[in-house]
Amino acid sequence: MKISLEWLNEFLPGPLDAQQLADALTHGGLPVEVIEHVGDDTVIDVEVTSNRPDCLSVIGVARELSALLNRPFALTAAQSAVPGGIETSNAIKVQIDALNLCSHYTARVIKNVKIAPSPGWMQRRLIAIGLRPVNNVVDVTNYVLFEMGQPLHAFDYDKIQGHQIIVRNARPGETLTSIDGHSRRLEPDMLVIADAKRAVALAGVMGGLDTEVSNATTNVLLESARFDPLSVRKTARALAMKSDSSYRFERGIDPTLPLRASIRAAQSILETAGGTLLSGVVEAGKADTGPKKLSLRLARLKQILGVEFSATQATDALKRLRLEPIQNGDRIDVTVPSDRLDINIEVDLVEEVARVIGYDKIPVRDEISIRVAPPEPAQKTIEEIRTVLCGGGYFEAITFSFISDSLAGDFLPPAAHSLPRADSAVRKADAMLRPSIIPGLLESVRHNESVGTSGAKLFETGSVFFNDPAGKLVERRELALVGSSDLRELRGVIEALLKRLNANKKLQIVPDQHRGFGSAGRIEWDGKTIGTIGKVDQAVADKLSLREVPAAAEIELLPLLENAQHVPQLRALPRFPSVRRDLSLVVPESLAFEKLEQLIRSVRPEHLEDLEYVTTYRGKPLEKGTKSVTVSLIFRSPTTTLTSEQVESSVKAVIDAAMGQLGATLRV
Repeated sequence: MKISLEWLNEFLPGPLDAQQLADALTHGGLPVEVIEHVGDDTVIDVEVTSNRPDCLSVIGVARELSALLNRPFALTAAQSAVPGGIETSNAIKVQIDALNLCSHYTARVIKNVKIAPSPGWMQRRLIAIGLRPVNNVVDVTNYVLFEMGQPLHAFDYDKIQGHQIIVRNARPGETLTSIDGHSRRLEPDMLVIADAKRAVALAGVMGGLDTEVSNATTNVLLESARFDPLSVRKTARALAMKSDSSYRFERGIDPTLPLRASIRAAQSILETAGGTLLSGVVEAGKADTGPKKLSLRLARLKQILGVEFSATQATDALKRLRLEPIQNGDRIDVTVPSDRLDINIEVDLVEEVARVIGYDKIPVRDEISIRVAPPEPAQKTIEEIRTVLCGGGYFEAITFSFISDSLAGDFLPPAAHSLPRADSAVRKADAMLRPSIIPGLLESVRHNESVGTSGAKLFETGSVFFNDPAGKLVERRELALVGSSDLRELRGVIEALLKRLNANKKLQIVPDQHRGFGSAGRIEWDGKTIGTIGKVDQAVADKLSLREVPAAAEIELLPLLENAQHVPQLRALPRFPSVRRDLSLVVPESLAFEKLEQLIRSVRPEHLEDLEYVTTYRGKPLEKGTKSVTVSLIFRSPTTTLTSEQVESSVKAVIDAAMGQLGATLRV
């Protein structure tokens, strides 16, 4: 916010040094970005944080400097001119239909004004802070806005139909042409200022073109009100309208300001435009000005700051901030001014004392103690996943949480009814949240191909989103992988990962169908479905113009985090050698390897330690509709070295079971 030193001098009498003011504000938590000269004036640009709306005015900054520099603050209360004989209540009626969005609304009427350029001194100050003068009435509303922090609006009274103001929600399909000349369609959750027939302003954002003050205006209706910050923020963002008024309403204003600013503005209009102010003010709602009282314990002050300040120092700091401190034993009781919306709890008072006394008075320790906490189990599991996948040749990627419109219908989980979409004012294209991480990884693969890097193997852990049939937003964390075109390679990596996380749980791949995949299978771990693996659908690959159709997988992350085994499982190294026998069985083409594995294990061959899949062969001299599956049977005894006879006996038991139950034959 830009502050004119000439203007500031009205409230801080005496010489003002721009650099001194800038240093004081910066040390007090309001950094000054720029000091510049505009004509004969000097302007400082203050960065006001969102929690300090009281400093979005010349008076607010002057009060802050008065406290930080311990200088006198001078403020002359605005005195209303002698009103005319007609009561304002006879000229205008005010009604609030949305008290939850407008807690207080005031209206004054000034008749027989003469529209003309504003005085030179007012124009000079407005130009210094970057505003364009319009006319004496409009300039007064802008001047008071920047002087006191209260947005106001002046209507042409004669264009208010029915001489009635209604603060209400917009009606479905209602439109308004604002003073910037743009016509906008309003939504029912937007708050408007309306007359007896139509909306004449967007509450807290901008006035309407039809009722603006022009050179033909003779009677003015002056609005000063307090609107709900969230309502103003949502309306301004939805319509892409930002104004000096909405900027202040969004952050909250002093509940006592509407009346005081209204008096100040009415007085200034009479001084610059003449006219007659009608008696009284028409109000709706209430100011809600109950005092806010807090206490600061001196022991708590020392505990938080790490340094002991005396009660006198703390009381003096709070007094300079207009908090009316009263020491009561080991605590200081205060009354918070109505404009300090940011002071709500005891620790806020601690911060205020530190700011005024000076952060440089708080010593900085040259040593700190750090307690190293053990890693959380979930984080440890994530690191294990990264280690295994990186060891398997995969690179971790981070992609956008939004999905391109062309891929939004692919890879939808069965439970998804629709996809959540960002507000069109924030994001127009590709605005839907991703239901799967795979599309983002596929786009990364395409990008790698476009720069000459083919066969990129990527993985990512992150959140996916969708709406269930009841319309409830579901967020789920997943692990997704996109590998080469070899599905077996991707399956091997997943097998290695799940075995690393918990070797006691069995993995199975069950053929299934899933959107976005051409051929796919359910990943079942310990009997529970945790994900999908398969080749990406050719149609999806064609959308992205991929050179090869990659394999991909997506796995729910929660089962991995819950079932990971972090306690080391130790066993003694075997004392006796193992014996390996390769067995090639000719079986029907439709037989899955899992069935063969189950059969072999069900036979319980003596001394069988493990079995491994080796390869599958199809072709001559095998008959059509058959295949040869080769497995390695690994035998070991914990007490002795096995003989060939012992091993052959176990192998024969496996062959006999395969022939009898599966119709297999031994391939020689």
